Amino acid sequence: MTGTSATALTVIEAFPVPQPAAAPAPRLKPDPTRARPAVRRCCAAWQRAFNAYMEDCEGTSTDRVFAANEADKTYCNAMPLLSSYESIRDFIACTAHGILIGAIPPQKSGHILYAAQVALTSLQCEPKPRNLACPPPPPGASFPSRSSCNPLRMNILWVPTIE
Repeated sequence: MTGTSATALTVIEAFPVPQPAAAPAPRLKPDPTRARPAVRRCCAAWQRAFNAYMEDCEGTSTDRVFAANEADKTYCNAMPLLSSYESIRDFIACTAHGILIGAIPPQKSGHILYAAQVALTSLQCEPKPRNLACPPPPPGASFPSRSSCNPLRMNILWVPTIE
């Protein structure tokens, strides 16, 4: 060996030589035709409101600011209701897109996403449909057993006979 100690060789072996990075992943181009229909609807509502405001104005930069402010409100009004899993998912997509394009101000974004989170949680906690019908009692029984029928519905569906 030429002046290289065993400790130095161990350190060299412990830290691998950096390899050249692989070719960077190609950038994805946004494709508006693949956007979710709810996001397209919100963007179209924004554009309609912006254009309607600008028709009556001179087109100055101040007019564009006021037009964008009115269009932002329209964007939020066009967002889907929080009524089902799919609509909550679309609501979140519209919110994320609205934040990115500036239609939803950062001060409101947390409240809006929290509303979606609460709606999603409450949707997951919905009670499952219960079987409300009691099975017929076994032969010789005067009332159904507790294991075979919902006790809350027992008195409504089955009235024991007194002999």
